[in-house]
Order: sequence, then C-alpha cells, then structure tokens
Amino acid sequence: MSKNVMISFLGENKPNLISDVTNYLTEQGGDFSGVTFATLGRVCELTMIYQLSKNEDASSLKDDLSSLKSVKNGEFTVKDIPTNSDTGPTTKITHRIVLSGEDQKGLLNKIIKTLNDNNALIIRMNTEKIVFPSNTQYISRFAISIRDENAPQCLSQMVKVAGEMKLTFRYETS
Repeated sequence: MSKNVMISFLGENKPNLISDVTNYLTEQGGDFSGVTFATLGRVCELTMIYQLSKNEDASSLKDDLSSLKSVKNGEFTVKDIPTNSDTGPTTKITHRIVLSGEDQKGLLNKIIKTLNDNNALIIRMNTEKIVFPSNTQYISRFAISIRDENAPQCLSQMVKVAGEMKLTFRYETS
C-alpha cells in the first residue's frame, strides 16, 4: 500500500524553488495529490500531499529535499498522513467568496465566524491589506465547501455581514 506524507517548506521565496522541489519529487517516482503555495513578503510556504514511491521514506526524503540549492535557509517538514485523508467531500470547493473594503478591527474574525456558524468549511483563504495614503483596504478571498441546503442561508448571512461592515461582497459557485 502507498504511503502519503505532507511536505511543508517555509523559507525565502527564491527563483526555481517550486520547480526544483517538484522536479526532484517527480524524478523519485512519487505522485502529488494537492499543492499550495503562498508568498508573504519575502517568505513563502509550499505545502503538498505526496505519495511516496516504494523506495522512499519520509526521513530521507526530508534530508534530500533540504539539500536542494534553491531551498537554502528554509526548513522542510515531512509528516506521515493517513491514507486517503487527502481526498473526499471536504476538499471540493463549492463557492468562492470575496469581501473587500476599509480595514476594521475584528473584520476577519467576523467573516470566519459567519462561515463557521453556517456550516461552511474553508478550503482556502487569502487576505491582503493594501495601504493607501488616506485609508487601508482589506481584501478577503475564501474558497469554501458547503452543502447545497446550507448555501442560501450562508450567503444571506455573508451579505448581512458585508452590509454591516460596509464591504463589497461577491461570490461565484464552482
């Protein structure tokens, strides 16, 4: 039976980083089932679910990845995960939501609480602060998974939050 691991890298974003890592792993004969990448300032985070080839083990994989030139001064973690925990209904994105407007204390918490209260599972989340001379804008993007029967109530509550906080709200279904 195949073994799945979660590989995470945290460090400086450098040219060729993603291609070096994915090229190395491809050459080892394993398989990817999910990859995320984000940069915040100069620091980046690369996370993936990887199915080890029969000849690999997690500890030697970490050492081999850490020796790549483009990941110098960064840190890898490689952890075993249960088989088949990387697929299923909770990974299916049903809606994408974007809220934007002037930054306010507690804004992100209120959005997340509303999603939680309405049984929405956050699959991906991204927030940005954009500072202008006269104000600071905040943009929140969410990819969520929500059952069809819960979607109308959830979206209605998100519109209510957007109105209360004077935010622009838009969504799309997947």
